[in-house]
Amino acid sequence: ASQLLSQLMQIAKDEGYRTMVAGIDASNEVSIHLHEKIGFIHAGTINNVGYKFNRWLDLAFYQIDLLTK
Repeated sequence: ASQLLSQLMQIAKDEGYRTMVAGIDASNEVSIHLHEKIGFIHAGTINNVGYKFNRWLDLAFYQIDLLTK
């Protein structure tokens, strides 16, 4: 997963994008850790935006500035 994310970041950077944003289920600690390990920072959370498996989910947003990576 980290290799795929790194490749996507490089493609976006090569295409001239400055920022990438990830929307992650706030309870998905593995995905959050992966993004933080690469350098994404928490940008905010929207509460109770999705309903799945009989429960409401929060959506955490993480971002990275591609020009600094």
